[in-house]
Amino acid sequence: MKNVLLFLSLLSIISCNTSNNQEKFTRLTRGSVQVYDEAAKDFVSENSRIELLVDSLFLAEGPLWLDKLNSLLFTQAAANKIYTWNNDSGFALFMEPSGYTGIVPAEPDGILGSNGMVLDSNGDLILAQHGDRRVVRLKNWENNSPVFETLAGSYNDKLFNSPNDLVYADNGDLYFTDPPYGFGLDKLLTSELKEQPVNGVYKLSESGEIDLLVDDLSLPNGIAISNDNKTLYVNSSDLEYPFITKFDITENGLENRAIFFDGSELLKTSEGWFDGLKVHSSGNIFSTGPGGVLIITPEGKHLATIGTTSNALNCAFDKDESYLYITAFDYLARVKIK
Repeated sequence: MKNVLLFLSLLSIISCNTSNNQEKFTRLTRGSVQVYDEAAKDFVSENSRIELLVDSLFLAEGPLWLDKLNSLLFTQAAANKIYTWNNDSGFALFMEPSGYTGIVPAEPDGILGSNGMVLDSNGDLILAQHGDRRVVRLKNWENNSPVFETLAGSYNDKLFNSPNDLVYADNGDLYFTDPPYGFGLDKLLTSELKEQPVNGVYKLSESGEIDLLVDDLSLPNGIAISNDNKTLYVNSSDLEYPFITKFDITENGLENRAIFFDGSELLKTSEGWFDGLKVHSSGNIFSTGPGGVLIITPEGKHLATIGTTSNALNCAFDKDESYLYITAFDYLARVKIK
């Protein structure tokens, strides 16, 4: 597949070394903002500064603002670690291991750390673990000896591929994607450890029941829910299917599937793919994609792109949506949101 070849080539040019000697208050900038509609200026402008916070990362992912630490959490999926960043103490290790503890077989060269993170209604940290191939709850906050409780580890008695991103609905249902990225670059499509016949989108109900909702997306990735809990958005990181797909959430599951946003034209001039996404309190969608982070209205109109110099992989708002944090291939950045 063309998308896989490009994905692998991009990965191969990034160094996997992480610098632990980050300055606390880096004020360098990376990228620029392109505005396509005046409505975007409710959030950003062409003069918005994209601040570089941490450099020399590798596969920075899964950003989540954590009020109890007044910090951003983010992962390095390839390093099996989670880090924190805040304005006072900067960059620090939060947890190791994060996604692989050895409870199931894994590819030696796989991307084994955790990826997406979310808080449940009790404030517990829920993680999508690539290496252990499960969705878990963090049972303690000891950074060198984390304890995980499995919430979803298999479907139809077969291990998941590598749960990637996840989001809660207000009723407690947890939606998550399960692409094969955890198997690593060389084994992305050929790993003999793969047990699931599809790369699915699943729902974990509060009762513990797991339902396969979507079975025909080649590389489902980021996932988000509209503020009224009526629409599910799923990003496809397949460059041959560069779309954000939306579904109506009903009592019967997902219905009325439609393409919410088509990135085909953007790919002609910009690099990147649809990865993580978040929904702002205004209802606008902030999605990584070709060129950086796209701001898209609920009607699918492209308002602006927060351009990044390295492929943007995910994003997250802080508590009051003052800043949007962006995890890119090799750095962490933020931009002030008006």
